[in-house]
Amino acid sequence: MTFLRIAQPCRRILLQNTNNKHANVLGRNIQARVSTWKTPSTVRTKTSSTPASRPTVSKAERAKLRASRKERAAATMKQAQKSAEASRPNQGAEGSEPVSKASSGLSAQTTRRLIYGGITIPTVLIGWAIYDPENSPPGKFFSYIGLSDLIFKFTEEYAKPAHAKLLPDWSQMPNVPQDIPIPHTLVLDLEQTLVSSTWDRKYGWRHAKRPGVDKFLKDMAQYYEIVLYSPSHDGVADPVVNTLDKSGCIMHRLYRDATYYINGAHCKDLSKLNRNLNRIVALDDDALALQLQPRNLIKVKPYDNPHDRTDRTLARITPLLIEIAREGCQDVPALLDQFQGMDADEMASEHERRIRELRSVREHRVQRGLGKLARGAGKRNLPTPELQAQDEYGVSSTPTPTNITAKDLVGSAPKKEQSAGVIGWLNKRQKEQQEEQMRKMEKWQEVMMKKQMEKKKSA
Repeated sequence: MTFLRIAQPCRRILLQNTNNKHANVLGRNIQARVSTWKTPSTVRTKTSSTPASRPTVSKAERAKLRASRKERAAATMKQAQKSAEASRPNQGAEGSEPVSKASSGLSAQTTRRLIYGGITIPTVLIGWAIYDPENSPPGKFFSYIGLSDLIFKFTEEYAKPAHAKLLPDWSQMPNVPQDIPIPHTLVLDLEQTLVSSTWDRKYGWRHAKRPGVDKFLKDMAQYYEIVLYSPSHDGVADPVVNTLDKSGCIMHRLYRDATYYINGAHCKDLSKLNRNLNRIVALDDDALALQLQPRNLIKVKPYDNPHDRTDRTLARITPLLIEIAREGCQDVPALLDQFQGMDADEMASEHERRIRELRSVREHRVQRGLGKLARGAGKRNLPTPELQAQDEYGVSSTPTPTNITAKDLVGSAPKKEQSAGVIGWLNKRQKEQQEEQMRKMEKWQEVMMKKQMEKKKSA
């Protein structure tokens, strides 16, 4: 019973002195726990321990206790409010009064609407101005205040090619003799121009070469500086190019970081190639890719069917490209303007037609007057040709002769030159130009062969 006598005064002290609303419950818990303890007297006498009876509290006492707790809580709240108001800087005399919710400003719903409106409306106006900068009212307003120019300058840095010079100077290129003149530049596209890419769930990405692409690259490497310019990422396209160009005919490779992003298209800026723009020829299946320099474009039909092995676009356009390089054309855009609106196949057909017309005109001139008699006598004395003509793909139309003559081994006899008069001088000058061109081509072929051999050794 000694413990019960100690617990009851503790409960009364807690009820009188604490400010916590759970003091009554805490006191009751203490009394309940103490009542369950066994006293020494009960242990010695081994009698049954019964919980002590709880003291009775009347309703009037409970009401008094509740009233006192409320008064203490109100006093504590007032003291806390006064201390908070005293801590605010520059608080006036009215600061002692509590601030109501209505006088605190705008409601939470109104604040959210203002925030959403302040973000959504400017975003919509800016998007409208970007979509139609010339005709939309926001676009005109932004242009008037100079905001459009500021945004354009900021985005232009990311849309331009990564470098001002995409190709090195010709004099700084390794394995190229300094005395070789700069050849024409041939810019080739990869997708749908040289290869066709397909994807399926079983095999993933697969690439098929366009018919005649190997021979095309080898022939063009003898006359042009070949540049592969593709809007694909280098990690995706570079393995395809390595498989495609095992001979090393392609001298430079440019990918998406070298393109100019305009109106949703990755354009190829030929002016950044560090080469003479009038000596550049570009082959591509997409006209938008060359929208900056459309006059340098030879458009080829897209090669999107890998099962089509009858495509002859590259083989048919080869004679025209070779003629451009051999003749040393100094204004390629002006030359290609003659074939305006035509694709590569139509340009090849038109080129063949013009060659036939030129030959017929020359033959007609030769057949006039005394030239007709000389040509007729020459035709009667001409021997039967020993070698048959071949088509553009290197296939003979008739079986080749089985007997080999001296002409096949050493070639035809040299023609007699007229060394006297103006005609002899013109013939001599033409022959010197041809020999000089042949020497340049031979030297260029030696450089390309040397480069291919070095690439094979390194591989």
